Amino acid sequence: MEAPTVKSAPLLHQEHDRLTIPEDVPELGIQKGDQGVIRRLTYLRNTVFAFVMVTYSTGQPKGWVVVEIKPERKVRSFTTATQ
Repeated sequence: MEAPTVKSAPLLHQEHDRLTIPEDVPELGIQKGDQGVIRRLTYLRNTVFAFVMVTYSTGQPKGWVVVEIKPERKVRSFTTATQ
């Protein structure tokens, strides 16, 4: 017996992991300990980078922060969000 499958159902909800920002980013108004949502992970030369979207409490985007996760946690770069 085969289970029925859906081939073209729209994606209604997608969960992403949250990450705590390890240091202040005053240019974006982000403080150490603020959280963002990991949108992408990249591995490059023995280093793991997380591309993190940080939002205001209203859900509007504040900006993107690239966080080095491994071997140590620190902010590598950031950019403001485009509206």
